[in-house]
Amino acid sequence: MNHESVKRVATFLIMCAGAPFVCGGCSGPKVGTAPAIVSPAKAVAPTKHAGPHQAPRSYEDMLLSLIDLQALAQPPTPGVTCKQFSSYDRKSKIVDGKKVDWGANADHGKYLRTEGTAHVMADMDGPGCLVRIWSANPMGTLKIYLDGNPTPVLAKPFLGLTTGKVPPFAEPIVGRRSMGANLYLPIPYQKHCKVVVDHIKQPARMYYTVDYWTYTPNTRVPTWSMDLLNKHMDTYKQVCSVLSDPSKGPANLPEPQRLTAKLGPGNKHVVRLPAGPAALRSLKVKASAKDLEHALREVAFSICFDGAAKAQVWAPLGDFFGTAPGINPYKGLPLGMTEDGWTYCYWHMPYRKSAVVEFHNEGKQDVALEVQFVADRCGAAKDLLYFHAGWRRDNPNTTFDWPFLECKGRGRYVGVGMYIFNPVRRWWGEGDEKVWVDGEKFPSWYGTGSEDYFGYAWCCNKPFFHACHNQPRCDGPGNQNHTSVNRFHVIDNIPFCRSFDMTIENYGKDKDYSCTTYWYADSSSTDFFEPVPVAQRGIAPKAVSKAPKRIKGAIEGEGLKIVAKQTTGPCDPQDMEGFGPHWSGNSHLWFRPSADGQWVELELPVAKTGKFKVVVYGTKARDYGIVQYSLGAQKLGKPIDAYNDGVIPTKRIELDVVELKQGKVRLKMEVIGKNAKSVGFMAGLDCVVLEPAK
Repeated sequence: MNHESVKRVATFLIMCAGAPFVCGGCSGPKVGTAPAIVSPAKAVAPTKHAGPHQAPRSYEDMLLSLIDLQALAQPPTPGVTCKQFSSYDRKSKIVDGKKVDWGANADHGKYLRTEGTAHVMADMDGPGCLVRIWSANPMGTLKIYLDGNPTPVLAKPFLGLTTGKVPPFAEPIVGRRSMGANLYLPIPYQKHCKVVVDHIKQPARMYYTVDYWTYTPNTRVPTWSMDLLNKHMDTYKQVCSVLSDPSKGPANLPEPQRLTAKLGPGNKHVVRLPAGPAALRSLKVKASAKDLEHALREVAFSICFDGAAKAQVWAPLGDFFGTAPGINPYKGLPLGMTEDGWTYCYWHMPYRKSAVVEFHNEGKQDVALEVQFVADRCGAAKDLLYFHAGWRRDNPNTTFDWPFLECKGRGRYVGVGMYIFNPVRRWWGEGDEKVWVDGEKFPSWYGTGSEDYFGYAWCCNKPFFHACHNQPRCDGPGNQNHTSVNRFHVIDNIPFCRSFDMTIENYGKDKDYSCTTYWYADSSSTDFFEPVPVAQRGIAPKAVSKAPKRIKGAIEGEGLKIVAKQTTGPCDPQDMEGFGPHWSGNSHLWFRPSADGQWVELELPVAKTGKFKVVVYGTKARDYGIVQYSLGAQKLGKPIDAYNDGVIPTKRIELDVVELKQGKVRLKMEVIGKNAKSVGFMAGLDCVVLEPAK
């Protein structure tokens, strides 16, 4: 990186201190210590940085857009859009203003068209920029064609590309977490872009989304190539470094202002930030209470900029920082929580004249706060949007298209933290996100599933972490109890000039949904958020499921050790309670090969020597194949066609009578084909029963 580039990146990352703040008192007795006053650092003028949502000057600007929080406060440019292609079920339509098959859920294998062996996922005119590609099951070869060139600028194995096996694409630009594969990389084009998957064995099975910007016609952008990326490799590595540990925050932050406060029940602590034009750049809070999880819901947090009639920010204190309930450590770019109990926020919050931060303890216990923040001068504040955050809850949620945000005015949507209490173990989601911008008749974003929007897949209940999307909490068992997920739209923020509406589908009627939504908007904008009374912010107690039924003599499939395999797909336990109480132990072993001929060998325990009738119980579904079981070279019974239009358990299937010695034998489960109606080759083994035979 040359001297000028180093200077620009450093300037971009710097946050500077401003004038000392003024701290208002609590509404109760004066408690806490006076904040330390530090000498303000010399202010650095904000970088005149135009991310890809404005008029990018260079590819370096585009790379920096992955971490540029300041650019999010820029007003949108009319005609500049951020939209999405996806594999959503095309049965969902709006005809004459009426929604048709709005809950259609076969959100896979839907493409724009087929060209020979290639399936087209996205096709758009420029000038524009690809910014994110996601898939639940990347397969085949991902090819990207730009500006009419018949040769793709990128042609790599989709799975290998998104799992860091194709240099220089590496974490955290790419990654597969909790089964969701993500590629965050700006790929600009001047005239045209086409994204395809080629040589794919199961095109009907693949899920995908593609996010992209379209700029005004006079915008000039470079056409992406590997040479272009290599030319800016130093910036690429710098961005990767920031995304790898966003908790560090911007470089060269001055010493923060500090304060402490002890809030008794009903008390309020007020912090008046330095007079503007300025911006709040860093805010860290650590709360202490006897019952911290409830305290973080009971303390209301708000920020009011420039004397607005309604605070632009209002949320329960813990929820504001992107995960709830309680402290669930994760490292996001704008928000996060650390192992030692600190929460942090790096959203860029400009204001013209004044900013007032309030902490209001609306609960019945004492709460102690430690607060650190940095506010600096911002000469451009009068031309920037205000940061907003709002919190809402429905318990139980009975709304199908549950809204994250309804806003009138001008601004940018930049993310959401979603919190679910699920009283049962089955999957809570399966809902598609939908985004309507500026009065669109059909949403320009139409996703493929709740977990897909948050960057993972297949209802996975394993926590995962990334600068842009996280699942910090998933209590279990299965998907029961508290789950917390978030997604931050930095490079793929969504601009709007008149209105913005976003929803996520809700197929259940017994779940507790809440969310904190983040966006920028001008002073004349309106939204549907209102403060929620503390009585409606409680935390549900842990739910306990009934003990699952067990088939007599069952050797559970999900408990069998895999001792050998020949497969490109995973094989692991899957919780089945969401499909009814029909599986032994509410679970099965879920085998997901990508083609026929793939197999796994399982270690099957034999309690004593003897002759046994081998009985299996399995699973059928619309994407399941034909399964053949074997013991060594001996095939057991006939092949089992596991196709069914819907997920159901098989009945008892008697295979063969065999003689077995005490110890362990190898049971082979091989997918040898599929029903013509099936869209996949999966298999599920619920359990094996070895019945003594005469």
